[in-house]
Amino acid sequence: MSEKLTESITFKCTYEEKRDLEAIAKSDNKTLSEHVRSLGISNISEVRERINHLASFMRMTTDTVDTQIFELTAEPLQKRTGTKKAQLREQLSLSAVHTEI
Repeated sequence: MSEKLTESITFKCTYEEKRDLEAIAKSDNKTLSEHVRSLGISNISEVRERINHLASFMRMTTDTVDTQIFELTAEPLQKRTGTKKAQLREQLSLSAVHTEI
């Protein structure tokens, strides 16, 4: 990894988890730090992909003007014209009950 690394992350795990992670890293010819970093980068990519996918359905955009951290902001809604029935259906969809099985 050629870029200059300027931050450090500390996390807690059991000795057994650390041994397992070190063994996995060693099998890939990486240090523990490189292995954990690659897992983090992979996780970030997956989450960004999921957010971008959901953003298209929710009419949301990512705003990264001033920072490397992305946040979702709602696009302005267009003025709707329709009947009261359509508005009631939208309200009902917002109050859907979700249960865990």
